[in-house]
Amino acid sequence: MRLPDDWTAERSSGWWEVHHLIHEPCGMRTGMAYDLLGSGPFGENAARQIVFGHTCEENQ
Repeated sequence: MRLPDDWTAERSSGWWEVHHLIHEPCGMRTGMAYDLLGSGPFGENAARQIVFGHTCEENQ
């Protein structure tokens, strides 16, 4: 998955290629790590829902 310019991915520790997603403008970081190329409940589709469904909170 290619992330939009205002998003970054931080590799999670462990054996798997999973990443925490970070929205740079507001600093939101996912607690759950996602497989940006994989399928399943924490795969690419789930990551897309996080990225494209995110709205920044006003009180930051």
